[in-house]
Amino acid sequence: MAGIHVIFKVFFLCCFLFLNPIKQLVAQNYQYSVNFNQVKDDRVEVSLIPPKQKIKEVIFSFPKIIPGTYSISDYGKFISNLAAYDDKGKMLQVIRLNDNQWKIKKAKRLHTIKYTVDDIFDADIPHEIYPMAATNIEEGKNIVINAPGFFGYLAHQRNIPVQITIDKPNNFYGSSSNSPQSQGAHTDLFKLKNIDELYDTPIMYGIADTASLKIGNCEVLVSVYSPNKQVHAQEIIVWLADLLKASKSYLGGKLPADRYAFLYYFKDPAIKQSFRPGLAGALEHTTSSFYYLPELPADQLKKFVVDVSSHEFFHIITPLTIASKEVKEFNYDDVALSKHLWLYEGTTEYTAHHVQVKYGLNTKQQFLDKLAKKIIDSQKNYNDTLSFTELSKYAASTYADQYGNVYQKGALIAACLDIYLLHLSDGGYGLKNLTHDLGVRFGKDHYFDDDLLFDEIEKLSYPEIKQFLIKYVQGTEPIPYDYYFGLAGIQYNAGNTGVLIPNEHADAHARHIQKIWLTSAIK
Repeated sequence: MAGIHVIFKVFFLCCFLFLNPIKQLVAQNYQYSVNFNQVKDDRVEVSLIPPKQKIKEVIFSFPKIIPGTYSISDYGKFISNLAAYDDKGKMLQVIRLNDNQWKIKKAKRLHTIKYTVDDIFDADIPHEIYPMAATNIEEGKNIVINAPGFFGYLAHQRNIPVQITIDKPNNFYGSSSNSPQSQGAHTDLFKLKNIDELYDTPIMYGIADTASLKIGNCEVLVSVYSPNKQVHAQEIIVWLADLLKASKSYLGGKLPADRYAFLYYFKDPAIKQSFRPGLAGALEHTTSSFYYLPELPADQLKKFVVDVSSHEFFHIITPLTIASKEVKEFNYDDVALSKHLWLYEGTTEYTAHHVQVKYGLNTKQQFLDKLAKKIIDSQKNYNDTLSFTELSKYAASTYADQYGNVYQKGALIAACLDIYLLHLSDGGYGLKNLTHDLGVRFGKDHYFDDDLLFDEIEKLSYPEIKQFLIKYVQGTEPIPYDYYFGLAGIQYNAGNTGVLIPNEHADAHARHIQKIWLTSAIK
């Protein structure tokens, strides 16, 4: 059948070309072009040839919110001079509707859209965009392309191919997990399958400081911008090598991508930018992650860089493989968040540290100390009786001040869930097994129903696990850490500096669970 279908399509296309030779010259994709040799005052013009339109009016949009940030971004605030033209260069009427959207009249005649992008790193206007999701246009030094801040789209046409032509200084190199279709001294050409993939693919340009490493099936790229040359890509890739080898073992012997890029922007502390002082962070993508970190001597950064890189890398499991409809069919124009940040952020944060103790990169006590710190922080700085599903659903609004708890209590939920699963299965089935099975059940191309996730987890595990989630994740009852850590022979001493310590008097079953939980059989 597939062969017949292909033959039919080719025959139909040939006939259509014969009957309509002129119309086939019209673009059926997004064709963006940007010239970084023509930067002025941290601004650059973007030109777009959009697909041929069949309707009278279209809405041209930039995202209000993007995946992974859980806050309002309003990228359209940094777009100016937007104009639309027909194929003769005549301007079409454009009406700005709000911060992020423009209505274009007589869209059947639409041929080109042009607009100016102002970078966010040095913006004068107030905003709430996180630096790891922002844009930088620093002439001759560094370009950060977080695509939602550069490339708008027609609201009714997200799922069509994208082509980007980038003219660049001849000493600039573009780092990305998506290899250019063509790459030259002056011009790069990128092709992506749709707007979602475009927004999922950050690119960083600058004088090359890169290093690469092959880990099993995966080619790993590290790219660094360190204005004062305090950190280098070769150093970081050495730091990450053991982590990535451990991750490969943790994930069953194969990394879930054939190419992955770590893009690091290190901020010069002497330079003022538009973000709150001290703000740093990273943002995950399907096959890459972008980091905005303080520029410090390398020896002061190593531990932090490894921990945060581990977190972002393990997002490749949740939510980039396992996620609900709210994530997989993300609404850039409206806030519609999933209820399961405990899974997306909490499980990821836990796994980022768990892999390091499992494979000897951290000691048992170092790992327990990290969890102990999270208990103290979550109870001291956040509402311990707030439903985690409610926090998640309204993380960009009502409970924005509680969002940080997804990295604290969220990780503790995952730790207790892991221990409880191991306890119920006599060490045979843990959180790693559960996320693997959820990945098989849903995968990259399917999503779960937000309201049915606990039922799906029960099918794969135990009724007791569903009750745990209802009581401590959906419900408002604080987790009894002494009980759950006790199942793995770990003593919880509330109020003491050594909050979590191995219990020398734990029974044989608890010691058995602790060994499986904290060590690897491969050692």
